[in-house]
Amino acid sequence: MLCLPDNTTLKMNYFLQRSKMKILFYNNHENRLRAAWRILIFSVLLLSGMLLFSVLTSGSSAFSIFMALFIVPLIWFAAKKLDKRSIRNYGLSLSGSWVRDFAAGNIMAAASMTFLFLISLTMDWVRIDAFQFHFDIQFISGLLYLLLLMTAVSVWEEIYFRGFLITNLKEGLYLRSWGNRGAVLLAVLISSVFFGLMHSWNPNADWASTLNISIAGLVFAYPYIVTNSIAIPIGMHLSWNFFQGAVFGLPVSGTTFEHILMTVDVTGPEVFTGGQFGPEAGAAGLIGLMMLLICNRVYLSRFVHRG
Repeated sequence: MLCLPDNTTLKMNYFLQRSKMKILFYNNHENRLRAAWRILIFSVLLLSGMLLFSVLTSGSSAFSIFMALFIVPLIWFAAKKLDKRSIRNYGLSLSGSWVRDFAAGNIMAAASMTFLFLISLTMDWVRIDAFQFHFDIQFISGLLYLLLLMTAVSVWEEIYFRGFLITNLKEGLYLRSWGNRGAVLLAVLISSVFFGLMHSWNPNADWASTLNISIAGLVFAYPYIVTNSIAIPIGMHLSWNFFQGAVFGLPVSGTTFEHILMTVDVTGPEVFTGGQFGPEAGAAGLIGLMMLLICNRVYLSRFVHRG
């Protein structure tokens, strides 16, 4: 004789399955989506903005400026609707200490890149062809526009890779067996590898450039983890790129620029100089990153409280 489940059993099974599905997507204790879904939604929205801009403008040089402007309302949406947290939890704030740390990040990166350039000059692996600063509107405006572009790059990439991604990854990866420290280490590692892979589509990229930029992600993450602020990472990112490309005339992640303060001829071995990709694809970039790490260690231990 066929025994069919009664209505009560069917209802119980329905609500049980629905509860399991809800647990998969939603954290009742935190009253929000689980970290993996929050990251996915934010990343898809960010990628959609990239694709929309690319389609509408056919690869305009203003891409980074658009991304910096686009990520501001996007991170606000994430804070209010997805993550349900304060915008300060992404390392963004307006305070004297934030400005001080931002300035320190710029100084550390400028000093590291200058040190790197002087090493290359001493080894005769880079030769200065000409200084080309011109006191005319076209050159100065071009240089300022380059500064704006590099500021925009540092802002949107640090907000996403350090501020948003690490913050959510460390929550989603937390397990009692390895604790908060293990979750933070995994979050930093995953976000840094993703950071390196994102640059693997740049002109003249190779495995060495991807590896070194992943290491750069680790270096940028260090002050963020210590201070709970992206002020130092944004400053380092900005001046690393600006001094490398605009001041010393070297390629920045495979890209060269027109309005620069000096033109140089890179003659050293590619394994050191990074060739047409720039220092990040060679040992030079690794040396600069290690110097940045040392500078951060000194600055953070003496001048910054741990967040």
